Amino acid sequence: MHGRNLFPPTASVSSRVSGMTSSASLMRAAFGVLLTVLLWGRCARAQDAAVKDLQFLATYVQSGHRAPFHRDGALLPRGTAQNLLRSWSQASNTASVDHGENVRVNRDHNPWPKVGIAAAIDPANGNNYVVMSNDFRENFDHMFFHVSKTGGATWTDDSMVGGADFITGFAPLTFQNDPGVAFDGAWHSFLSTLSGNVIFDVFNGYINNDTEIEVVQGFAHGAYVSVIPTAIDDQQCDGPFPNPFCPAVLDKPLITVDNVASSPSNGAIYVYYTLFCNGAGARGHAPCEDGSAKVPALSSAILESHSPGAGKPFTAPALVSGSLKNAQFSSMVIDSHGTPHIFFDDFSNPSFVNMHESTLIGGNWAVATKPVATFAFHGLSNGHWSFRDAGAQAPGCGIHLDTAYCAFSANQIADGEMESTPSVYLAIVGTGTATSSIHRVNDDPFNHGKHHFFAWATATSDGAVYVGWYDDRHDPSEINVEYFAGRSDDGGTTFPKQRAVSDASFNPCIGFPGCIFFGDYTQLVSGLDGVVHAAWTDTRNGSMQIFTQAIAW
Repeated sequence: MHGRNLFPPTASVSSRVSGMTSSASLMRAAFGVLLTVLLWGRCARAQDAAVKDLQFLATYVQSGHRAPFHRDGALLPRGTAQNLLRSWSQASNTASVDHGENVRVNRDHNPWPKVGIAAAIDPANGNNYVVMSNDFRENFDHMFFHVSKTGGATWTDDSMVGGADFITGFAPLTFQNDPGVAFDGAWHSFLSTLSGNVIFDVFNGYINNDTEIEVVQGFAHGAYVSVIPTAIDDQQCDGPFPNPFCPAVLDKPLITVDNVASSPSNGAIYVYYTLFCNGAGARGHAPCEDGSAKVPALSSAILESHSPGAGKPFTAPALVSGSLKNAQFSSMVIDSHGTPHIFFDDFSNPSFVNMHESTLIGGNWAVATKPVATFAFHGLSNGHWSFRDAGAQAPGCGIHLDTAYCAFSANQIADGEMESTPSVYLAIVGTGTATSSIHRVNDDPFNHGKHHFFAWATATSDGAVYVGWYDDRHDPSEINVEYFAGRSDDGGTTFPKQRAVSDASFNPCIGFPGCIFFGDYTQLVSGLDGVVHAAWTDTRNGSMQIFTQAIAW
């Protein structure tokens, strides 16, 4: 199923569930809601079991794929609420809320983590700025978004509507993660997320880990959003524990809108994500078929779906990554002609990651023959931290005219010299030719044991290139980080202007139990006014909160 209304009118339910009458559909929906409430009640009373179930899914998918896969962090471990409240109370006695030019984005006053940042600027008005994150204030992962009409000085605090699962009779899905946000030029914002279930009936040995990609449309320059989400893709994963029927799992959606004035597809909305195929068919050896895409068993691929504009249906998913078998992590840019390009990582080579470019040509995605970057990433290797770091090798891309800029972390570029800890690099790519060059961004000494991660690139309308990332160069103990940004005036070749944007350093392990999660990406964005906006997760006050600052240098 794709592009469907999650809450259809009563008369249309039967048309969406084969062989069912309208009354039967309503009975199934009601039963599904009741079942989910009962199961979730049991899950809440035995939350450790739910977390183990989530870890089971991640382990199950990873066991058959080379591409990294992570789904931990959707639920907080048992007892977390009390511990967070205690640490928040202690920290609040010694730390103020805001410092200097940094502004705290989320308006709630609780210690639950906000981590993993998506952001977008309204192309019609640079003062309209939306930030979105994984937010655990409900004791599990849910999307909250924040709207500024003042260029980041003041903020709202709003919840994204949750999804519903057609597998369980359109009962609510239990968590969301992986935020994405974009604007079109007609006052609409668009929020995307991955929704999923963490239902584990310990009494009957039933497990449900269905996954779904969803989009919600916003209005009035992002001020508010619809309560009716659109499902882009659904994948079933349920059955008896420990062997559920789980042919495919979805991951890491992002969203981009074509705002090129002269583009024939101006206003088009693109959603792109990873599908992990564990294997379909009775024996689990058959490929996964999703829209026009066919993904072999025990492989992963990048898929894409698009709509011609606000309020219009989305296409069936299409294959972006071609014949590559271990693709994950994707980032899109749209060139000056309105042509979309998706950059993604392929993990087929056990020694190196290959970053590829795929271009939408004549309605089909075509992968360039040569990778735009080949690199090795060996993790952060910091004994003080234990959060997952695979997202640091993902491309975070921006574009100016027909040149794309993709930031990522690596220990080694091709056969070059290796560092013990990763630096941030920038791939400069000619989108028309797929020719590229790679340049180191952080200017601290090479291979001196510092850590640089979760990078994202953007470009301003005058061609300046900015990259943002987390950096621990100023802490001799390598515990605390700052959010850094660098500016290049020579097309991304050098970054002589770089410094900390956060005006306080902070420990990324504060605020999430066991230091298991610090997000997977943090987007840096720019508006037509030339102002770059950084937003990041910050623990200076004893818990994970969102801070932002406009960068005009």
